[in-house]
Amino acid sequence: MDNFENNKEVTVQQPDEVIEEIPTTEVKTEEISAEEAVEAQAEEFSAVYNPIIVDEIVPEKDDKASSRGLKVFAFIMAAVILVSTACVTGYFVGKSKGVYKPKVNVNLAAKPADTNEMTAAQVYDAVGDSVVGIIVYNEKGSASYASGVIYSKDGYIVTNDHIYSSVAAPKFKIYTQDGKEYDAEYVAGDTVSDLAVLKMDGNGFKAATFGNSDQLIYGEGVVAIGCPNEPTDKASITRGIVSAVDRRVQTTSSYSARLIQTDSPINPGSSGGALVNMYGQVVGITSAKLVAEAHESVGYAIPTTTMKYIVEELIKEGRVVSRARLGITYFAVNSIAVELKQYKYVGLLVDSVAEDSDLYGKIKKGDTIVQINGLDTTDDAVVLNIIEQSRAGDKITVTVITESGESKTFKATLRANVGESSYQADINRLPQNPESNKDFNFPEGEE
Repeated sequence: MDNFENNKEVTVQQPDEVIEEIPTTEVKTEEISAEEAVEAQAEEFSAVYNPIIVDEIVPEKDDKASSRGLKVFAFIMAAVILVSTACVTGYFVGKSKGVYKPKVNVNLAAKPADTNEMTAAQVYDAVGDSVVGIIVYNEKGSASYASGVIYSKDGYIVTNDHIYSSVAAPKFKIYTQDGKEYDAEYVAGDTVSDLAVLKMDGNGFKAATFGNSDQLIYGEGVVAIGCPNEPTDKASITRGIVSAVDRRVQTTSSYSARLIQTDSPINPGSSGGALVNMYGQVVGITSAKLVAEAHESVGYAIPTTTMKYIVEELIKEGRVVSRARLGITYFAVNSIAVELKQYKYVGLLVDSVAEDSDLYGKIKKGDTIVQINGLDTTDDAVVLNIIEQSRAGDKITVTVITESGESKTFKATLRANVGESSYQADINRLPQNPESNKDFNFPEGEE
């Protein structure tokens, strides 16, 4: 900014009257000194000319201080413009690349060494405050009850995806163990894993300690904590053991998962609750949807090793993006079927190959996959375990025997098994299971 303070304009005022003719002065011929001549000339001019009138110029009291102030002001204005430009640029760049995506990391704690197990009461004291009750409801009065586990102190909650499948345009009320009520927003969900994330406003919530589910052993004691009755009630606890650490269960028509099997009862309202080891570590997220109807005292929980990467992607990406798939359908052929001459080879008999699969055009219906990464496919658990432990973009080796008996080996890049949620924002959508809805007196309260 230019400094105009020191360049003030001077205004000269001319008199309105015409200046009178200056009379001539007769100069004496006598000699005078030079000094006397100058004084005489000055006396003549002072007596003849009108004075020049000018505006008074008031000098700056501190010219340097004013200059410094202007420089500081100019610097501040430049900084404001720079920050504003950066913000505007960042906004449009962010808008072009997508919305800011938060990232919440939760570490899985190792099972404590040389530490005695807690009693069930001590486990409840350690974990109970991290379990919440959930009411899922909408403006039409449909409602369902569920449980959840506080995932982080800033209000993220992990629960099941199926809890809102029968409630269109759902809203969520969260009830913590200290009797407080919170509104929660839907973040994301995934039908394949049956996991979902909700978010409460606020901070300072008591997040659960999550343990490494891979360290579970058969027969290990566990407890299930959830809200099977009213979400506003205190969480309840049931005790049992781990009856299987990686039981493969069909969760949807086209997907199966390895789950923790327990004999601890898991009732419908406990869906989304916590399966906890006897060290106060949450090792699984329970789901009443994953039940074996033909067996009593069998419940399932989603391992924390699966939960961790699923929940992180749901929070960051809004859906699961790295889960892998091979892109085929098949029938598992075991040794008995081959012995009975129903089929020729033990392995996975290919039924179809998706067009986006890396095996499309390489193998076809009727071929039998006999090895994956060098492992014999004696049952489908072999390939499923490999796929689950891989991520989209990983490469695997597939060996097949064609219908003509020719053996071929291919490299295949795994595709992304992108998840979807059963969440529906349309209030006019009819519930999938209306008979499963509970009566809910909205908005007066629960009865």
